Amino acid sequence: VACTDPRCTPEEFMGMKATIVRTAGGRAQPALSTLLVLSAVGNLGKKGTIIVVHHTDCGLASVKNDDEIRTVLREGLGSGNSEVVKALDEMVFGSIIDPEESVKEDVKWLRESIWFTGMGIVGLVQDTGTGLLKEVICLKAEKGKERALK
Repeated sequence: VACTDPRCTPEEFMGMKATIVRTAGGRAQPALSTLLVLSAVGNLGKKGTIIVVHHTDCGLASVKNDDEIRTVLREGLGSGNSEVVKALDEMVFGSIIDPEESVKEDVKWLRESIWFTGMGIVGLVQDTGTGLLKEVICLKAEKGKERALK
């Protein structure tokens, strides 16, 4: 799961062939339906790894919280429309103040979800200035020991 920002290209900087699910900010909750569909069409019951990649200098860092995003959308889409207001109130957008903290939030959310039990879930932050990756959350070994992502 990675950001839609064209500077964030995990398939290139990790040198791997993988399906990349892109969302604004690389947030996991908006990626849920796509991750479930991918499981249904090819990985159901298989244990794989989900890698969550956030990055520095993200556009979502320009907003303080989800309410700010909702306000802008309501103004543009018509705050008089009760269906729009209700739908926006139910959405999670996932503003990013600190990419390390947001990647921890997303990894925690995925690990605690009922959908990805038994899967490895890793969190990385890419520095868009240097291109370097920082491993924030690594894979957990079977016996509770941590091990690095290879």
